[in-house]
Amino acid sequence: MRTLRIATRKSELAMTQTRLVAERMVACAKALGENLDYELVSMTTEGDRRLDRSLADFGGKGVFIKELEVALMEGRADIAVHSLKDMPAQVLPQFKLAAVLEREDPRDAFISKGGANGTKFMDLPAGARVGTGSIRRVVQLKALRPDLEYVPIRGNIQTRLAKLADLDGVVLAAAGLKRMGLDGQITEYFSVEQVLPASGQGILAIETLVDKVTDKVGEPVEPAEVTDLSTVLASANHAETFGIALAEMSFLKALNAGCQFPVASHARIVPVDGSEPSKFLMHGIYWQESTQKLLRANLQTEIPATADNSWFIAQGESLAAQIKAQF
Repeated sequence: MRTLRIATRKSELAMTQTRLVAERMVACAKALGENLDYELVSMTTEGDRRLDRSLADFGGKGVFIKELEVALMEGRADIAVHSLKDMPAQVLPQFKLAAVLEREDPRDAFISKGGANGTKFMDLPAGARVGTGSIRRVVQLKALRPDLEYVPIRGNIQTRLAKLADLDGVVLAAAGLKRMGLDGQITEYFSVEQVLPASGQGILAIETLVDKVTDKVGEPVEPAEVTDLSTVLASANHAETFGIALAEMSFLKALNAGCQFPVASHARIVPVDGSEPSKFLMHGIYWQESTQKLLRANLQTEIPATADNSWFIAQGESLAAQIKAQF
C-alpha cells in the first residue's frame, strides 16, 4: 500500500478540506485497483502567523502557500492542498495545478449576532459595524450599504465568528462554513450579483511539482493498475470545475491582480436541454482606484465540443480585455 503525503495548513478548516481531498484520492485509487493511504503534513504558513496585518500589506496570496510549496520541493510531501482563492494567478514554473474537486457553494455569507434568525444585512441600522478582511468584499458591500462601518478582521473561522461579540455582523465564504458544518449560523447569502465571489472561491486545488506527474488532467481514465500519481489525480479531478478554475485564474493573471486589488471573477457552466451546447457564463469586477469606480464585465458563450484547457483560459483573458477597455 502506498502512502500519499499531503501538505496542508494546520487550521481546522484546512485540515478538514484536505481530508476531503485525501478521501477522494483514496476512493479513486481504489476504483483503479490500488490501495492508497495518506498522511497529512501540516504546517503554519506566514499568512496564518501574521494576523496583525492585512494580506495586502505583506505579500498577498502567496503567504498561504509558500511553506507548502517548500515541502513539495524538499520531498516532504507529494501533493499540497489549497483553497484555490489563496493561490496566486500564476504559480511558479516548477509547480502546477494538477486537479480540483467539484466546487462547493461559491457565495459569500453574512452572519449577524442572532445567527440564522439575526438581522439581515440590508436591515442593519446606519453605522452598524461589519467585519471582513477582504477589500474585494468591502468595495462591493459599500455599493450596497455605504452607511455602514467596515472593520478589518483576520483569523480562522472561529476567530472571526468570535468577533460578533464586538460587531454587528461578519462576512465569510459560505464554502468554509458549510465544510465545517457551521452553515446553520448563516443569516443570509449574498447573491453573486450583490457580491461577486473571489476568483476560485469554493474550489479545493491540488498542487504538485511539474516533474512529479505527467499531464493527464482531462483524459478519460479506465479502471486499470495504477502506475503513477498522474492517473489518480486525473481520476479525482472534476473536469467542469477545472475549466472554471482556469478561466477565473486567467482573468486575474491578465489583470496582474492579487489580494492587493479588489478584483474578482465568477464563472459557471449552464447545461442546455436537447442537442444545444452548454453555455459558459462569466462575470468580472475591477476596482479602479484612480477614478473610484467599480468596473464590471460579463461574458456569455456556447462551449464548443472541442473546448480544452486553452479555451477556458481564453475566456478569462477575453473578460479581462473587456475590463481593460474601460481603463
